[in-house]
Amino acid sequence: MGYKGTPRTVRIVFAEGHEHHGAEARAKRMSFGEWEAVLEGGEDNAIAEFAKRIVSWNLTDDDDQPIPPTPEGLRQVDTGLVAAMKTAWLESIVGVHAADPLPQSSPSGEPSPVASIPMEPLSVSQAS
Repeated sequence: MGYKGTPRTVRIVFAEGHEHHGAEARAKRMSFGEWEAVLEGGEDNAIAEFAKRIVSWNLTDDDDQPIPPTPEGLRQVDTGLVAAMKTAWLESIVGVHAADPLPQSSPSGEPSPVASIPMEPLSVSQAS
């Protein structure tokens, strides 16, 4: 049996503190060629592809009734949440996780040693 690669679906969750924290979804992955076509097709194409690939989510309407995870159901969802889920879906496919902000305590690293390196011209070689 051959290797099938990564899981066939991705889970979309938003970190605590994110505007849409609590919303979760699962969507089908796509091949590299499909991903390229989505990027070339622009924003509308990306949302249409995301809508076709939704498997499940925990979204409800104003009456606490589940919204079906379908392209038609997606039309009932707030525009900001749709955009955030689509972005998180695309980023999860390529391994980028911008939906999870860096902690505020993230260190900035060490100072550059460039300023402490002597910058004197080399002496003329005695061999020439």
